[in-house]
Amino acid sequence: MDFSAINWLAVVVSAIAFFVLGGLWYGPLFGKKWQSAVGLSDEEMKQANMGKLFGSAFVFALIISAGMAMFFFGMPPKPGCEVEMTVANGAMYGGMTGIFFLFPSIGMNYLFARKSSSLIAIDSLYHILAYVVVGVILAAWQ
Repeated sequence: MDFSAINWLAVVVSAIAFFVLGGLWYGPLFGKKWQSAVGLSDEEMKQANMGKLFGSAFVFALIISAGMAMFFFGMPPKPGCEVEMTVANGAMYGGMTGIFFLFPSIGMNYLFARKSSSLIAIDSLYHILAYVVVGVILAAWQ
């Protein structure tokens, strides 16, 4: 693993973008639909420890962004398999990760938890989009 090949400032900016997108997604865009789908009342939402929730969410976004940077830049390519990391490739790799790994994982967990298809869609689409954003930022800022 070549950690020196990773732009750590891009990792932090990617995590911030991931976090901001979550604020928009679960706030004005789909906040009420998500709240209803998970079965949380307004009172329960007000009782949450927002510092702990937001802090933990940012740490997770940072871990995800660092992991994607390690996959993109931290491992030397096999001879003959070098791929130029363009913004389009960053978006594609982020999207493929979301579509082929996160969406099915979220879907399986939620099916067994008896969660609605709308909750699967809200959470999965957020992660797919967030991974695309992270991929774009990391690729653009290498």
